[in-house]
Amino acid sequence: MKMLSPDVNIRLIAPKRRNVGNPWFKRGTLYRAVIDTLRKASGPMTADDICKALLAGKTPEATRKQANNLQAAILPALRARKDGATSAEGFPQRWRLKEAAN
Repeated sequence: MKMLSPDVNIRLIAPKRRNVGNPWFKRGTLYRAVIDTLRKASGPMTADDICKALLAGKTPEATRKQANNLQAAILPALRARKDGATSAEGFPQRWRLKEAAN
């Protein structure tokens, strides 16, 4: 760029942001895993309970920060579908699947 226009300030160009992937769930599969966990559950679960169930037996083992980030990703996924497939009750919110309308 300096060859074409020497007065361009290259320092003003922001570097490309690198997206850090999730080592356990590929893009778009986290919500499906959450729904599967809720299907297997005997009762309503908090986001922390869901996170612990999802990470059980996964390698590499999650650090505390990674577990918090995963829990932070689970909550918006559930809240976005609160009126659809899932419902919440109480505080902290305990999530469960809605009953299928036959």
